[in-house]
Amino acid sequence: MKKIYAILIAMCLLSLPSVGITADDRITVKELKAKMDKGGDIVILDARVSSSYLDSMVKIKGAVRIDPDSIERKYQVLPKDKEIIAYCT
Repeated sequence: MKKIYAILIAMCLLSLPSVGITADDRITVKELKAKMDKGGDIVILDARVSSSYLDSMVKIKGAVRIDPDSIERKYQVLPKDKEIIAYCT
């Protein structure tokens, strides 16, 4: 598992249509791991382009995958009552 988190150092956040996200909203890999270990009420959004996702051996179990080109059409599937943590590499 440590290898997965080390790879996520390159995380970035996306701007969802109705949410303004700033650099202050970023979390570290360590913070994400702590939330996951606690079973926090979070949704992890894998926002990698298809080729990056398919070519990667690293995938976070349970993450919701939405291609960046589809985010405006599909973001409604994400729960509004949970913290959404988006990442791409």
